[in-house]
Amino acid sequence: EFIREVLPHARRAAAELGVHPLALVAQAALETGWGGRLPRRADGGPSHNLFGIKAGPGWGGERAAARTLEYEDGVVVERREQSRAYHSIGQSFADYVRLIGESPRYAAARAAGADPLRYAEALQAAGYATDPAYAAKIRAVLGSEPMAAAWAALKDEAAEPMT
Repeated sequence: EFIREVLPHARRAAAELGVHPLALVAQAALETGWGGRLPRRADGGPSHNLFGIKAGPGWGGERAAARTLEYEDGVVVERREQSRAYHSIGQSFADYVRLIGESPRYAAARAAGADPLRYAEALQAAGYATDPAYAAKIRAVLGSEPMAAAWAALKDEAAEPMT
């Protein structure tokens, strides 16, 4: 269900970024536990934040509190962070496209985008997440049974499952 819901948005976003759409689906699945762990707004509503994007001081939009696990000097630290909140999944993908597409920090990820595994590795190298196993976790999601079904649905694009 999660893949069906996000795949159309992932296709549009991936076309804008020049990356494989399943790389975005896998990242969103990892960040949200297949849609089950979305940060919540103060009123309990969903944030639609599929990519764990934090709301730093420059963010002027809505916010949602989220429990995060960050790695500092190899040690896991639990925090309560402010995340960006959106009114829809489409807005979440649009903000992700802005973040990845406009930042020179993610140029190598965009360049590797046709290969979902290389894209994940480049995101990790650019510091997208503090988890040193971030790319390996995306690899595991890409090799999962739900993703195998998504790969099959994209057969017409000559996609092959990653392992």
